[in-house]
Amino acid sequence: MENEYAIILQNVSKKYRLYKNKKDRMKEALHPLGKKLHKDFYAINDLSLDIKKGEILGIVGKNGSGKSTLLKLIAGVIEPTDGRIITKGDIVPLLELGSGFNPEYTGLENIYFYCSIMGLSRKETDLKLKEITDFADIGDFIYQPIKTYSSGMKARLAFAVSVNIDPDILILDEVLAVGDELFRRKSYAKMEEFFKAGKTILYVSHSANTVNELCSKAILLDTGEIILRGEPKQVTAFYHKLIFAKKENKDKVLNEIKLLNKGEKILADDIQTNDDTSNKINTLLDKDIDDQSYYIHDFKPKSSIRYDNFDVNISDYFIKTTDGRKVNALVQNRDYVYGFNVSFGIDAEKVRFGTSFKTEKGQIISGAAYPYDDSYIEKINKGQKFNIEIKFKCTLLPANYYLTTGIKGLINEDIVFLNRIEDILVFKVIKNTVDQYWGVVNLNQRLTVTDIT
Repeated sequence: MENEYAIILQNVSKKYRLYKNKKDRMKEALHPLGKKLHKDFYAINDLSLDIKKGEILGIVGKNGSGKSTLLKLIAGVIEPTDGRIITKGDIVPLLELGSGFNPEYTGLENIYFYCSIMGLSRKETDLKLKEITDFADIGDFIYQPIKTYSSGMKARLAFAVSVNIDPDILILDEVLAVGDELFRRKSYAKMEEFFKAGKTILYVSHSANTVNELCSKAILLDTGEIILRGEPKQVTAFYHKLIFAKKENKDKVLNEIKLLNKGEKILADDIQTNDDTSNKINTLLDKDIDDQSYYIHDFKPKSSIRYDNFDVNISDYFIKTTDGRKVNALVQNRDYVYGFNVSFGIDAEKVRFGTSFKTEKGQIISGAAYPYDDSYIEKINKGQKFNIEIKFKCTLLPANYYLTTGIKGLINEDIVFLNRIEDILVFKVIKNTVDQYWGVVNLNQRLTVTDIT
């Protein structure tokens, strides 16, 4: 059973001693009675985690939650104060790119130095050398000392060495955006190879969209503890709910998340349906539709998450056809309207209304806000009510999709969500064409094939 896991953490803690000033460290060490002058700080606190081979684990949490410390513990960069860490396979950590280089060595010498640390022989490094130098693409600087490199060049070389060693376990800490545009695209392509090759990957990011797109599981860290684990879409949604919560409600939201985690399950099935609904959906998918859209009862999201709101209420949300019929089974290439009402129980300044269309995994397909430029509605008075309508053409390909809606405004000199509902609606897109397209969006491509023999 244990063989299916690449990483196992058992009751792991990492404790640091915090002193008010540097002198207290020396005073404590020399104090005849052993007086304690420090405060214990647990960056990681009694954390247990099992990561299966081939799993891509997203790690999210606010700054200071313990994300980087956790990665360094798994990578072996630092030792745990308590607990046990078991890893199986070669690990390459892409944490602080270039931090392991010797500044006096040339780039070429550092390649051999780093590869030797990773267990590669000189002959094995010789075989990978051209691949590494071509990927880094820093020209003759490869023969110059690292201390003459810019930070970008050092990061490029470090990234090139790390990803071409072919590890079993790859640890990424917000490093997919190094270098210029061409190098970033090359980096993403290399990462896609790892994701598809069945490697075990730990990925820390502040981008919920990237975590949802790339990862198979996710965890939410807070003060060195895992407070939620499960499907990336759900974990990142609760992560956003926590960080956007009002200060006075953060503890309440935190407890809500912890209670959810106690059951150690998050709903993987995001849609509420009954057998009749499922049968009707299958019937709709099996036939072509010419000009009719449908409303399917009990086809609703179970994954809806409501943020704290500042007495700004979102209600009466719907999708309708251009002639006013309420629908949630949409036909390709037809025009529709998504609408909702908003009522203000407070005076609000610098207000913007927005909405996002998302895939089942939570990846944003398209978003829009009003006003459309970077301006705001300067002032809305308590008691005002608004109807918001977004007209769109359904160019999406057959699948289930979700809508998220939010209102931002100025509170205590900060722009915050006055209200936001993740997965407020779910809708299905029905095929009405025999054309062979795949992906998410139909761009109406027309291929022309000409025999030029």
